[in-house]
Amino acid sequence: MIADFRKLFRQSLIYGLGTLSTKLVGFVLIPLYTQNFSIARFGVLGLLEVSAQVVISVFGFALYSGFFRWYWDKNAMDKRGSLFFTITVFQIGIAVFTYISALPFLGVLSKQIIGSAEYSNLVGLMLLSSLFQLILVMPNTLLRLQERPWLFTLANTLQFVFSLSVTVYFIVFRQAGIEGVYYGQITGSLAYTAVLLRYTLRNMVAKFETRMLKEIIVFCFPLFLSGMALVVLNVTDRFFINHLGRLADVGLYSYGFKLANTLNVFLVTSVSFAIQPMIYSMMNAPGNKQFYAKLLTYYTFGTLVFALALMVFGMEITKLFAKRVEYFDAWHIFPFIVFSIVFGMMKDVAVTGMNIAKKTTSIAITVVITAVLNLILNMLLIPVWGNQGAALSKLLAMMVFFILTLYASQKQYPIPYELKRISIMLVTAALLYGVSLFFNNWNVILRLSAKSFLVIAYPFVLYLLGFYEAVELQMIQGFCKKWGSPRNIAANVSQLVKKH
Repeated sequence: MIADFRKLFRQSLIYGLGTLSTKLVGFVLIPLYTQNFSIARFGVLGLLEVSAQVVISVFGFALYSGFFRWYWDKNAMDKRGSLFFTITVFQIGIAVFTYISALPFLGVLSKQIIGSAEYSNLVGLMLLSSLFQLILVMPNTLLRLQERPWLFTLANTLQFVFSLSVTVYFIVFRQAGIEGVYYGQITGSLAYTAVLLRYTLRNMVAKFETRMLKEIIVFCFPLFLSGMALVVLNVTDRFFINHLGRLADVGLYSYGFKLANTLNVFLVTSVSFAIQPMIYSMMNAPGNKQFYAKLLTYYTFGTLVFALALMVFGMEITKLFAKRVEYFDAWHIFPFIVFSIVFGMMKDVAVTGMNIAKKTTSIAITVVITAVLNLILNMLLIPVWGNQGAALSKLLAMMVFFILTLYASQKQYPIPYELKRISIMLVTAALLYGVSLFFNNWNVILRLSAKSFLVIAYPFVLYLLGFYEAVELQMIQGFCKKWGSPRNIAANVSQLVKKH
């Protein structure tokens, strides 16, 4: 089991490096956005971004999940190439048909999304960019299944370079506004396609697997419904804020959410890329349930370390990236969004049992219940607390989502999760964040020092609470001995790469 976690750690680092490039585009460009876009304009961008999530979820039909499941199916292993060809061609067909069909209705869509038909050109660019991303899902999925993180990293790095360069050019030098954001995204997607085109074609067998595609569609239909409900869960906050408030309110929330969501895009997604293939590849291995249980514990621990740092320094991070004072108050939503991401990560691991048992209908039911709950909470809390009410709604909904998923999954495929240890981690992190609020009025040197101490103290507080097992303490000692000396870093990194 230790070897499995070491492999997971190595691949997470490599995938993190690969996905870091594309994620850096949105992160690096935040100061550019806040300098060149008013907070209301940032609200328009926020609404378009969540609309893109809807497009990808609706027209992707969660087919990549079916490919994940069938790729490891004993009866389909000799048809991997033709199955990859089938789903890829099917998704390309859906994307082309969708774009052509939507062109006459861009003004209507703009009015529905933003409240004005004047943004129809932006809606068209958003749709084109989203459908490009949809088509690239399958090559991206195959890279993960075949454990090709270095090729993945190369493709993402080039995507980053082209996307960033084009975006900066159009926003700074051509004064293109939000249009420049989508010119950059589309150019980056084209670069990604060019790098992976040969790899994609080499892994295809030009045969359409109609029967298997039907089976996958049936398997994915509940996942599609749950994905739609999950999108509702993730995007309704901004639409409700826009409906009940102003575009400026959406902009402030979107800015805070984008910064807090770095926990998801920089850490959680990278680890998930490595985790998903490993979960399915181990589903018939001896001791797999113990592995899944420890996975949730260690994944939660690692995520909470970064989550705590993000929450504690939320005020400083918000002011660091904002070029206008009107953005500063966004830090107030940080703790709610960050903890909602933690619970979402835990939910993604807890759903393992239902995926292995192929009980996707249960997944759909839990997501729909959570989405409905989130809608109700948004209607109740946003009129009272505004942006913080929206963030609190998301947190409460994700907590319920995790609990429902865990309950349903345990009924189908029981896994001995360490819920007591997970609770200790969550409560300890929340209390330390609460303590950090008392430092916000201190001068900058004392404030940063005190907050840094709290973040560093987190694992040691857990030790005082008796959190660690004996074997874990031995692993920590070994890790510190191996990586503690700066002289050994180069050799250790080289060994890490060679092992992969």
